[in-house]
Amino acid sequence: MVSRGRHQHNEINAAIKRIRKIDSLLVVESHNGHRWGWVECVCATTRYKIWCTPRNPGDHANDILRWVDEHAACGASEEES
Repeated sequence: MVSRGRHQHNEINAAIKRIRKIDSLLVVESHNGHRWGWVECVCATTRYKIWCTPRNPGDHANDILRWVDEHAACGASEEES
């Protein structure tokens, strides 16, 4: 059993640690079925689901980080204006 705040797959757990360092993104842990939680963009109010049991954890972590790269800049652009 994995403790709260940690994902059971190391690749996804590393992605979550990276996300928690970004001010404009929020990680919400809410276990519901196969969903572990989601990443929420504070600026655009969009979400990306994080699955407990993805078919390929490495690919899922890359997909999460791709979404993070697209949405991490919104917080920086709001601070500049």
